[in-house]
Amino acid sequence: MLRVKSFIVAAVCALAAVVFFPLWLAVPVALVLAGWGLGLAVLGACVTLDSEAERLTLRMGLIVRRIGLTDITAVIVDGPKVSFGRASGGEVSLYAWRKGRLDALLGLPVAASDIGHAISQAATEAQASTGRTPARTRSRLATALLGGAGVLAIVGALLVRVHWHSPVLTVLGVVIALTLGVSGLLYLLVALWILLTGHAPRTLFSQ
Repeated sequence: MLRVKSFIVAAVCALAAVVFFPLWLAVPVALVLAGWGLGLAVLGACVTLDSEAERLTLRMGLIVRRIGLTDITAVIVDGPKVSFGRASGGEVSLYAWRKGRLDALLGLPVAASDIGHAISQAATEAQASTGRTPARTRSRLATALLGGAGVLAIVGALLVRVHWHSPVLTVLGVVIALTLGVSGLLYLLVALWILLTGHAPRTLFSQ
C-alpha cells in the first residue's frame, strides 16, 4: 500500500507542478517527483540493520542512506517517527510506516518502536565493542541544505500561478502557494535554530 500511495501522490504532485508552475520550473519539479514516486513504488522503503558490519541502511526508493552504528549518538521514537542523532552530521528521521490518517485508513503498520529499540541496542553494543562514544558535532552541510530547501520553497511559492478564470483553480493555487511559503519559512527557522544551538528544536535523548 505504501508503494501504491507513493506513486499516486507523486503523480498528483507532478500534475499540480505542471499546472501551477511556470514551464521552466514545472518540468524539472515534475521529473524529480516522478523519479521519487516511481523509485519508491518499485524499490519500496526498508530499514536494514547489519550488526556485523556495524551499519544501518535506510532506503526510501532511490534514496539510500548508510549510517555507522558507532556514529549514532541518540535514538528517539515519537509515535510512528524514529529519529537518529549522529556524531558526524545532523539528525535523520523516518516514519515507519504510518504517517497520518490516510496511512491509518490504508492499514499501514506502526513499527517505529521495534525499529528504534533494535537500532538503539545495536548501536550501544557496537560502541561498547569499540570502546568509544561518539562526540556530538554540528553538521553545517545539513543545515545549509535545510536552509536551501527553505529558500527554494519560498521562491516556488512566489512563482505559483494564482490567477485563474476558474475559482477552484484559484483557490488551489493560493493553497499551494501558502503551503510552500509556510513550509519554506519553517525550514529557514529550523536551520537558523540548528546553526545557533547545534541541535534540532526537539532535543534528542541520549541512549
